[in-house]
Amino acid sequence: MVKSKIRIKDIAEQAGVSVGTVDRVLHNRGEVAEETKKKILDIAKANNYHPNLIARALTSKKQCIFATLMPSPTEEDIFWKRPLSGISDAATELEQFQVKIEKFFFDHYNEQDFIQQTKEILKLRPAGVVFPPIFKQESLDFIQKLEKQNIPYVFLESKIKDCNYLAYVGSDGYHSGRVAANVVDFSTPKNGDILIINLAKNLENIHHLNKRTQGFLSYFMDHGRNTGLKINIEIPTSNTALIKEKLNAVLSKNQNIKAIYITGSKVHKIAEYLIHNNLDEITLVGFDPIEQNIKYLKQGTINYLIGQHPYQQGFKAIKKLFDHVMLHNTISRDEILPVDIINRESIKLYFL
Repeated sequence: MVKSKIRIKDIAEQAGVSVGTVDRVLHNRGEVAEETKKKILDIAKANNYHPNLIARALTSKKQCIFATLMPSPTEEDIFWKRPLSGISDAATELEQFQVKIEKFFFDHYNEQDFIQQTKEILKLRPAGVVFPPIFKQESLDFIQKLEKQNIPYVFLESKIKDCNYLAYVGSDGYHSGRVAANVVDFSTPKNGDILIINLAKNLENIHHLNKRTQGFLSYFMDHGRNTGLKINIEIPTSNTALIKEKLNAVLSKNQNIKAIYITGSKVHKIAEYLIHNNLDEITLVGFDPIEQNIKYLKQGTINYLIGQHPYQQGFKAIKKLFDHVMLHNTISRDEILPVDIINRESIKLYFL
């Protein structure tokens, strides 16, 4: 016969105390004599009692506020719509538990804007924070302040290892770079040169792009078949005129470039340049199946995209905060999502 689950009422009867006293002990509320407390906890342990945390969260009248800090999802940075969609869907699911998500946004190219938004979040004193640590130094400063206030935080898109983050949801940036390198390696003549483009200023402080670059180069140092030059350039903005100027200069000096690797999602900007200059024999690889990139993938100008499940990053990051803060569950610290290699054939199935 299956043993029935013990209730708080049963524990109270066995301990010879009131239901209220048992409730205070099990939920750590109020003062109870140590002898009584020990007796109650021993009975609960002996009967394998576990409180119904979900029911408790449902009946809670206290609102729990989480904050998210994300790059503004502009037409230039449309990628960020995907994790935001995941965050919004998670928020809808958790409304019944009195969970509210306060969303903060910053300019992807502006460290000072990021800093200002972190100040607003700290004033709010949320129960938890989700954000991508794009600007490494500024993120470290924010992290120090969050930890001082005992506010748990979850990373998405990339992570900073040497800090006390609650969880990370996303791909491994270094490994993603190596996956991209493998694709480029077998799509490029063995002696062809490879151009690496970072559409960012101050690359060393842009954490996720830096990791992807390191991973890409490490692949060729380990066992890549390609023996050509690896030329690395930094373009501080995605301005069309500036891209044209930079690429004209590097391609005129290096006429053996057979492949271009973009470390971020603005691959379409380079595709436009290649089309305009009739450079249809250069292999083009970058990240993220966003609308602008899919257009050129289907046309064949972009050869491969590396997908990294941004919707799941946003959705799961919020769920991890909820599990930790509201349900007091033990959660997995690093949830590394797989990356996908997408070409114009597989894109037909990618969003099914």
